[in-house]
Amino acid sequence: MKVGESLEKVFLVRQEHSAIAVGSGNVNVLSTPMMIAFMENVALELVQKYLEKGKTTVGYHVDVKHLIPISIGKEVKVRATLIEVNGKKLKFKVEVFYEDKKIGEGLHERSIVEESEFMKRVL
Repeated sequence: MKVGESLEKVFLVRQEHSAIAVGSGNVNVLSTPMMIAFMENVALELVQKYLEKGKTTVGYHVDVKHLIPISIGKEVKVRATLIEVNGKKLKFKVEVFYEDKKIGEGLHERSIVEESEFMKRVL
């Protein structure tokens, strides 16, 4: 993996992604928690292919803005770009677009872990 590498994925916004469905609001639009989940998913996939068997990444920090509401049934494009590697810590610029409009942006940080060791620490 190298700094500057990006991955983009397209997600269809479904009813189960709405603010009403996840309990984060009373409107039938893409919820901020699901937008963040899309961002985390793309960052995870971007680097997973470089990791040895038994290793993965876990998210530990998210700092994002949800800029524009998007209705159910629309497709959004999510981009994660690796901007920093510091040992096992990875930082990503994350962005979400609907057509030519940016609807979300921010930073996301993940840490590389050994899955079995990580699971031993789970409370």
